[in-house]
Amino acid sequence: MLIQFTLLDLMIFWVCALGIAAGILLISILWNIKKAVGVLGPMVETNQEFIEKTIKTMPGIFENFEQISINVRGTTDKLKSSVPVILQEVECITGAAKGSIEMASAAIDNLSFEVIGTVASFKKDSSEWTTYLNIIAEIFQTIYRTLYSSKQ
Repeated sequence: MLIQFTLLDLMIFWVCALGIAAGILLISILWNIKKAVGVLGPMVETNQEFIEKTIKTMPGIFENFEQISINVRGTTDKLKSSVPVILQEVECITGAAKGSIEMASAAIDNLSFEVIGTVASFKKDSSEWTTYLNIIAEIFQTIYRTLYSSKQ
């Protein structure tokens, strides 16, 4: 037995087979969509007032967002120009602070050296209580000279 198909019959067969397969898939997809709408429908109805309120406020939210983005863009442009200047000022301030600390350190070193020298020389000379008063007076004079000379 010989069965012959024409090319037209074969094409019709494939188109019908694809149509049936697509129909079966479409039916299952539509069935799932119907279930989802059945679940979401009552939820949308109960929250309809809130949904409408949210939708009404959306234009204001977008305007605020646009204004915020404009402000952020302006602020970043200002920061681009001011940050290098601030960094230069901070660098100058730290340099000045470093110089002041070094100068204070040198003054303290000088003061401690003079105080130690004064105390040692007075200890060698005598051990009376008037000597100790002279030591204290000499220390105060040294401190005064050191502070007075560092201000000039």
